[in-house]
Amino acid sequence: MIPLSLRIAGFLSYLEPAELDFTRFDLACISGSNGAGKSSLLDAITWALFGQARRKDDSILNNHKKNTAAEVTFIFAYEGNTYRIQRTKPRDKTVLLEYHIQDADGKWRPLTESTMRATQARIIQTLRLDYDTFINASFFLQGKADLFAQQNPGDRKKILSNIL
Repeated sequence: MIPLSLRIAGFLSYLEPAELDFTRFDLACISGSNGAGKSSLLDAITWALFGQARRKDDSILNNHKKNTAAEVTFIFAYEGNTYRIQRTKPRDKTVLLEYHIQDADGKWRPLTESTMRATQARIIQTLRLDYDTFINASFFLQGKADLFAQQNPGDRKKILSNIL
């Protein structure tokens, strides 16, 4: 998976919309003071892909009183295709999930299923990767770089099996 762009609004430390264009660089160093939003960028990716971040439910919303929803749009290239996932969490409401693929004309064609669970299953099917495999094998959560080593043998075997 090659990240192309990430748009965040109302998510964790990001009240105002922010967009990151990954096509403008090959390597990046994210630095800043505590609470600046460095980890929120990475959380936004896992939340867009899998609906999971270090916080859950309404706690992912920026807590400013004028904020009514958290929204993350993640566009990435994978196996010759370009995909877009948009996940929105309005305050006190259920999450909305949209999944698209870009066709040869540059138009977005929906891959969203009739339920969020079915759409999430389709995303996992496309990536051939679930959240646990992702955070144990290719994307280490802050303060949890040793997460794989802490798993019991059966869980490590399952993760390695999923990777292979």
